[in-house]
Amino acid sequence: MTAIATDQDNNLARIPFAARFEGSVPESTVVTLNTLCKPCDDFVQSSALLRRLGRGKDIRIGVEETGTVGTPRDLRRGYHSGECHLCALLWVRAGGHLLDPGTDGTGGVGSADEPVEVRLTARDPEKEYEIMVGKETDRAKKLWYKIASSPGISENGYIDLSINLVRKDKVYADLHVHHSSNPKLNKETLNFTSSPISSLHPSTYSKIKAWQQNCSTSHARCRQFPHLVSPTRRLPSRLLDLSNDRVRLEPSVSSILSENPNLEYTTLSHMWGLNPSSCPQLQLSTLAAFTLDIPLSSLPDKYVYAIHITRALGYRYIWIDSLCIIQDSPEDWTREALLMASVYGGTAVNISYTFPPDSDTPQNHLRDPRVHLPCLTSPPSSSKWNEKTLVINYRPGYHRPAWSPTVYKTLWPLLSRGWVFQERLLCPRTVYIGQDRQLWECCDAIIDEFYGPLTTVPGSKSHFHRIITGIAASFHSEATAPQTTAADSSPPEAEKKKNKNLFLDFDEDRTNADAQWGPLVRDYRAAELTKEFDRGIAFAGIARAIQAAAGVTYLAGLWRELFAFDMLWSVGLALVGDNAAAEQAKVDKRKREMKKAPSWSWFAIVPMATAIGGDVLDWPFRTTMQTYRRHGVFEASVLGYRHPKAGAGAGGGSDVLLHDFEGMSVTLRAKRIPCGFEWWDEFGMLYVVPFGETELIMGRHANMWRGEAVRPRVLKYAHDESSVKKGDVLPEGAHMVLTVEQAWHVDAADVAKRTYDFVRGEDVPSTWKTSYQYAGIVVVPAGGGAEGWRRIGAFMLFDDFTGHEVRGPFDGVSEEELVLV
Repeated sequence: MTAIATDQDNNLARIPFAARFEGSVPESTVVTLNTLCKPCDDFVQSSALLRRLGRGKDIRIGVEETGTVGTPRDLRRGYHSGECHLCALLWVRAGGHLLDPGTDGTGGVGSADEPVEVRLTARDPEKEYEIMVGKETDRAKKLWYKIASSPGISENGYIDLSINLVRKDKVYADLHVHHSSNPKLNKETLNFTSSPISSLHPSTYSKIKAWQQNCSTSHARCRQFPHLVSPTRRLPSRLLDLSNDRVRLEPSVSSILSENPNLEYTTLSHMWGLNPSSCPQLQLSTLAAFTLDIPLSSLPDKYVYAIHITRALGYRYIWIDSLCIIQDSPEDWTREALLMASVYGGTAVNISYTFPPDSDTPQNHLRDPRVHLPCLTSPPSSSKWNEKTLVINYRPGYHRPAWSPTVYKTLWPLLSRGWVFQERLLCPRTVYIGQDRQLWECCDAIIDEFYGPLTTVPGSKSHFHRIITGIAASFHSEATAPQTTAADSSPPEAEKKKNKNLFLDFDEDRTNADAQWGPLVRDYRAAELTKEFDRGIAFAGIARAIQAAAGVTYLAGLWRELFAFDMLWSVGLALVGDNAAAEQAKVDKRKREMKKAPSWSWFAIVPMATAIGGDVLDWPFRTTMQTYRRHGVFEASVLGYRHPKAGAGAGGGSDVLLHDFEGMSVTLRAKRIPCGFEWWDEFGMLYVVPFGETELIMGRHANMWRGEAVRPRVLKYAHDESSVKKGDVLPEGAHMVLTVEQAWHVDAADVAKRTYDFVRGEDVPSTWKTSYQYAGIVVVPAGGGAEGWRRIGAFMLFDDFTGHEVRGPFDGVSEEELVLV
């Protein structure tokens, strides 16, 4: 996946900000695009290769031409004056600044007054690849290409333009010159004639308004989203009133609803920074003063920009956390924090300021549009050849990049924050400001200020919309119930009429709730929080939104309706290596700060990085068992749950169930068997052994010459304390609790590998192979005077045999009620 070009591009970041055009002119500067200085214009008009391209004439692949584009002084002058678009592309993108003569004319590569030589080469990567493959796979073509002339470039071809003296420096991109009719060009980039150097310039607000109006009128999913995440609309308790050219706090939103029943507002997502006290805050002592007036001059720039955008969009009210929540009132803070699904779900537009106030580069919002947008060159008016416009860009003109919130965490610090994680997902539409370009994200689209619509990826708002809608469908579909076939099921021939291909058993829609819930949780756990004890409440808005939309019950990070599967999370190995000490210090701090949670909840596991990146928490067992859910034989069920602050069976309606999990327990109907532990040096791993019988997890190594079946049993076990090692004292009194059992038959004689519903009995054809999957958790007595069982790990066992019934570890085991704490 290719990310959007930003100031982090190597060939742009190599130039100190002070030495860039945008760092040396006023922020109010607006640049005119597609203009050329005389040396660049002379070069374009005199190039035979470019003239042929403009006229649509045949150009053979590989044809080259050299020319000059003035001197290094000319390039420097054209770039820093802001008057030449091509000079900017050559100077920044093609490495022309390496020729920089400096003010005294002694710097750079080569002479300050020596013409800059460029090389033009006709390219057509698609055709070139076709030729390369033909040479390697077809002997006749190989011989033909040895004697034949190169074919001409297609309409997708272009002219590669590079500066000879910096050509060997691979950091700098060659420029690409396209004919304007190239069908792969990104037309969105060709409509600019001017652009400000600041992405926060007032002239950019009209684009935000156009995005917002189009979304509000054309995107049905975005209009419905507020009702999806918050069916019963609850407005914030307070808002900032921006009317009459001033800012004041409206202390009681409910009191103004009679005169404005359809009240609309914007919200701001931002980072408080390393010194939160520098952020203006509503406190009990300032409440009265804020209701009268909040001087605009007392607010940080990010607040001011958000206020200007709100007014430009035509809205009177904005919600900003530090000014609308009483920061020194724990009761008010908790009450308002639990309204995030409604606050952000009901916003007209969420304005996200992507950098903290103490950013190392406060000029992140400045850019030179000339180095991001293509330069359009017009043919000479005297031309008699009907020449067309040429498009010069620093990357393939058809470039339409993707945007990923996961990738951009390293570029935009805002996206790495835990509170912002839910703010971004819960609002119907967001505009990102503060970086070098504005970006719009809603349930239907991601739009870049320069590049237009981008490719959506997992983690974007559109995918979260599918999670919410998919989770409702998943929880209320017949597919969620385990299917057990009666012993006297249809005979094999009739059964074949309703069989399925083995490879179609996998969930075809990987965007549904079952597939996306795990990655969503992992992304959240990787987000940073100033106070780790906020981990539960900073996720409560997402939990409330899904709970409201799907009519399901949230139990400390798991869903009651999918509890048998949701318990199958596992813990991987933590980070080791050069960063291990720093990561361990961070983990220790989180452990001290985190709130207590029941052992069966992933909130009980402190977030930490793995050796290969990401969080230690994962769902491989859950994913495997969900994949084959249609073959369910047994699923554990939740009989009830208890919270000391909410009462037994609270029905999920109490707010405390969304964020305060201490003392919570669940009563489960499941199957339980005793087990032991063994360290196997051969694998260097800890295994759990049902009944202490190794054969039940490793199968038996039968004599194949006598026709006895070999059972390729595979056991996987993940201990919740991933740092456990051989020699450590292991818990006593351990039991394996079965939460999911699945089984199916495969006709081994069928080339298509057809699968059939599981049938118990002796009428299974000899050609059928039977597969079992068991998964669950390992528990020990709670201890400490408490009743119930405490989780210490998770397991999955796969068993495969042909032709006869065999003993499984949970055969004949009765269901029982278990209290998990």
